[in-house]
Amino acid sequence: MSDAEGDSFDPQKLQLLRQFGWTVAFFSLVYSAYSWHIDYPRGTLIMAVNCALLLVYQQVCLRVTTRRGYLWCANVFLGINCFVAVLGSTYFSGGLYSPVIPWFALVPVSATLMFGFNRNTQAWVAVAMACVLGFSALEFMGLEAPVLFDHRYTGQFFAVCLAGFVLLLFLLTQIFEMAKNRALQESLQRNAELRLAHAQVEAAYLAKSRFLAAASHDLRQPAHALGMFVSRLTQTAGQVPSSDVVNGVAASVTAMQELLDELFDYSRLESQSAQLEQRPVPLEDIFGHLNLFFSNIATAKGLRLRIRPTRTWVHSDPILLQRILLNLVSNALQYTQRGTVLVACRPSGDGSHVRIEVRDSGIGIDPALHDRVFEEFFQVQNPERDSAKGLGLGLSMVDRSCKLLGHQLMLDSRLGQGSRFVLTLPLAHATPAIPAHLPTPDPTGLQSDLEGRTLWVIEDNTLGGLALKSLLESWGSTVHLFEEPEDALRTLAHTCPPDFVICDYRLRDGHNGIQSIQALRERCGMELPACLISGDIEDDLRTTAQEAGLVLLKKPVQAAKLRSVLRHGLKNRQSPAVDVAPTISTALAA
Repeated sequence: MSDAEGDSFDPQKLQLLRQFGWTVAFFSLVYSAYSWHIDYPRGTLIMAVNCALLLVYQQVCLRVTTRRGYLWCANVFLGINCFVAVLGSTYFSGGLYSPVIPWFALVPVSATLMFGFNRNTQAWVAVAMACVLGFSALEFMGLEAPVLFDHRYTGQFFAVCLAGFVLLLFLLTQIFEMAKNRALQESLQRNAELRLAHAQVEAAYLAKSRFLAAASHDLRQPAHALGMFVSRLTQTAGQVPSSDVVNGVAASVTAMQELLDELFDYSRLESQSAQLEQRPVPLEDIFGHLNLFFSNIATAKGLRLRIRPTRTWVHSDPILLQRILLNLVSNALQYTQRGTVLVACRPSGDGSHVRIEVRDSGIGIDPALHDRVFEEFFQVQNPERDSAKGLGLGLSMVDRSCKLLGHQLMLDSRLGQGSRFVLTLPLAHATPAIPAHLPTPDPTGLQSDLEGRTLWVIEDNTLGGLALKSLLESWGSTVHLFEEPEDALRTLAHTCPPDFVICDYRLRDGHNGIQSIQALRERCGMELPACLISGDIEDDLRTTAQEAGLVLLKKPVQAAKLRSVLRHGLKNRQSPAVDVAPTISTALAA
């Protein structure tokens, strides 16, 4: 394969080749007419045949769509013109002194334009040089070329040939200028794209830096408080700790868990576009969950929460849509001191979409801050970054989720006049779709559910394993802690299977929790109830765990979620197959 064949096919190159062919064909026709005028039939025939061949060649070029076809056309074009130039130099006067001889100079120039600098160009340069040197050899050998036309017209022949040569040089100059301008435009466009990409990367870097700085600040607050409470505990060794210290430790841990969970959910939005499941969703179910989540909160604040019932179906992802509305309603309740928070669904003007409105009578937002409220960690009335007032990720997650789903989000708010968020979604027809598995509040587990149960924990982190073992034993369970899956397999050989297995995903020596649980299930010959815990944040791990029929709890694990998973697993202890992952893992992910 030649170098030209390795290049991608360029339609503009083919257009250039056709323009060159038309120019040569036109000049051949003029030259043929002149030869007929001076009664020189051989010249008339040569140029007429050249013109006819080029016209046929133009029709063939119209069908070219590949690199190989372009290469063939370019070589045929040069071959035709080189052959005609040889005939012209033979039948016109003097070989080397023929007025046609300058046309050989166009062969390497044309080849360079058509192929670039490669083997094809080198071959045609060699052909042109061979022809010129061959005619030159006639003079050194003392041979005279035949003169087949009247010497009186030699000057006119030179004039016509030079006119054509100048015309083609002008065309080549124009072609070079066009190629240069196109290359310049492409270079400017690439530079503009590179500048834009650089600006986007720099903006993303700055955004990440702000994100990490704010996240670090918010994480340090509960960590600092936890350190202070632990110091107090160490100073009161042997004494019963006071309730304020215990409550402070619990509050600090809860705050850190909530922040880490929200940071995890936020980071997942960046890689969630490939896992969206948009389908018909009934708003009635989502509105029902909103009422269940927030009715008590609104009552406690003395607010009216009005969620208008609707039977509308929309096309969206049910989990992300509920998360969007949860954040919007939560913000509305947080920044409303008195009055009403309204959630309603209304048809749009075009009849193909609906608008979900979340209105409140709260403090409102300055129009100058409408864009900034969707930034990470930005809060209108929380410059001191008090985590008790929220983390400032809610509206940013709403904005990113809407962009992922392709839903339009609009904000209408003024200071002291409340806020209105409008979410526009495509309308869908009611259908008996797959249940949405929307997250529902987890009822408080009873300690009696775990009394007397045998639980196995496989955790290679000593501190984390001891903490988890202590928590499970406080619920009345018998707990066996293993640092390696081989220890659990050996124990299973001479004891009864446990009621439930809690296994870390990443274990020593390249083992993982899914393989370890599968090995335990194969050894005991039953679908042993189990779950995974992991600090990994990849969504692929959650999918892999669900395919294995396992629930994945992300670290730090909240006690309430762990207890809920244990209850579900133990409830199905007598079932032939434990398949709780599809029903509760989605709820725990929200």
